[in-house]
Order: sequence, then C-alpha cells, then structure tokens
Amino acid sequence: MLKVAVVLVNYGQWELTRKCLDSLMQSEGVDIRVTLVDNHSPGEVPAWIQNCTGIRFKRLSENTGFAEGSNRGFQISRQDMAEFTLFLNNDAEIAPGTISNLAAFLNDNPEAGIVTPPVYYASDPERIWSAGGRFIPWKMRFDQKEYPSRGDLPDQAVKIDFASGCAMMIRTELFERTSGFRDDFFMYYEDADLCRKVTLAGYSIWLLPAEEVVHHVASGSGGELSPLAVYFAERNRLILSRQMLGSGMRVVFLIYISAVLIVKTFKFLLWQDPGLIPWIWKGYVSGLSSRAGYKAVLRKLKK
Repeated sequence: MLKVAVVLVNYGQWELTRKCLDSLMQSEGVDIRVTLVDNHSPGEVPAWIQNCTGIRFKRLSENTGFAEGSNRGFQISRQDMAEFTLFLNNDAEIAPGTISNLAAFLNDNPEAGIVTPPVYYASDPERIWSAGGRFIPWKMRFDQKEYPSRGDLPDQAVKIDFASGCAMMIRTELFERTSGFRDDFFMYYEDADLCRKVTLAGYSIWLLPAEEVVHHVASGSGGELSPLAVYFAERNRLILSRQMLGSGMRVVFLIYISAVLIVKTFKFLLWQDPGLIPWIWKGYVSGLSSRAGYKAVLRKLKK
C-alpha cells in the first residue's frame, strides 16, 4: 500500500478543517499520514483537535500564510517517510478513492512530478473551480476554465502547465529538491512558482479527470475580493513574471495588467468596494519593485 503525507494549513476555519479531516479519514486503498498546521488563528484551539487521533498538529506563533505554513507542515511530515505528499486546502473535501489514484499515477509514471484532481465548487458540485491550467504568457495567467463543468472533462489523464495548490500531489523528494513554496509569497502564485520549478527540473504535471475535490472558495483569505487577496494576487503575479517571461513578452504583460487595473479601479469605485482600490495598486507597485515579504502588509491590515 502506498504511503502519502497530507499537509493542511488552517487559519480560523476550524469547522471546514474538521470536514476536510473527516473526508481524509474516508480515504481508501492508501496509507495516509496527516499534518495540520494552524497559522495562529484567533481564539483558542478547539477541544476536538486535542482528541483527534492520527494527525500531527502544530500551532505556529504567527500567521505565515499558505506558502510558509505548507512548508512548515512539510518539514514535520518528513518523519512519515512518505514517497508522495498531498497539499490540500483545509476548506476542501476529497473523495474516498482520490488520494489512492493520484498516488498510483505518480508511482506508475516516473516522468510525472505533480498530479491534481479536478476541483469543484462546494456550492455547485457540477461546476469546476480548477482543472489545472494552461499558461497564457501575455496575461501571466493560468487558464483554469478549459473544462467549465464535469461533463466537459476528458476521459483520460491530460498533461497541463499548472496545478492549483488547493489540491496537488507531488513527489516528496522533488518538493524538497525544488525548495518547496516561496515563503515570501504568503498566498497566491506560490503554486505557479512551484510548477515552474518542477517543469524546469524535467518533470511533467498532470490532471486526473476522474478524481474529485470540492472547495469552499477563498474562505481562508476572507474572500477573493478582500484586501489580503487582491494585494497578494497582483503583487506575486508581477514578481513571478520576471522569472517566467522574456523581456519582450513582459512589456506586453505590463501594458495588459496596467490596463486591467485601471478598469478594476473604476469597477471597485462604481459597483464594488472602493476600499480595495489602494490595495490593488499597492500590490502593483510592490510587484514592480519585486518587494516581497508579508509582515508589514499584515500589520497594516490589522490597523
């Protein structure tokens, strides 16, 4: 039986984490070892965590984000000596046979470095949130909408450019060799950076269409339209573009993203939250200057 280490990172979403753990405990045909990292959630750790057998639990002294929290969890999980590691969002739930099938695919395909299942919206389990992605250089985006619904998926495994950190299984040794996620990204695009490094190392990334994860989207960041989310999404995208794009394509991308942010500014001003406008432009300026890190940003958000 294949052994898989599973790493979860929680921040203030204890009930969703409990549902995630419940789904993991239903896994079939695989030996899983779960490590749960809490990113210093507000309040006390619930009592059920102390009584939860079969998992390793570590509460950090500060909020380190998904990227560093996952890396910390990975280091703890190394004692499990698992050949494969699954990074799974704590606000996701996984089907019973999915982990076993993902591990079997990596075991049978030595050229594969990462494998991912389709991820469905928990609010609409027929609609796909992510089924991997194709890289669009001039947008510095990974198109995750090639398969919008369950019925659009292919019958066989398909090679892709990108797997979401929401649910990705990687060879443990490969994650360690590529130095894992970028700690300073905090959240967003750390998975794109990892996929870039895995590809450069000579491995491929695959989607297994028959598998399944459901996702309560962006619950951990306060929503896709929170200051935290819009800042890091814009900043990290710009920082990563220096490594993924040639000089000519990066000029095209910078023109594109500048135009998009101008449109977003008017959109937030007229129809959504004007308070988000400073955060998208702060992300833009930080990204242009490659100013990474996250502690100063978190301090400003707490004021």
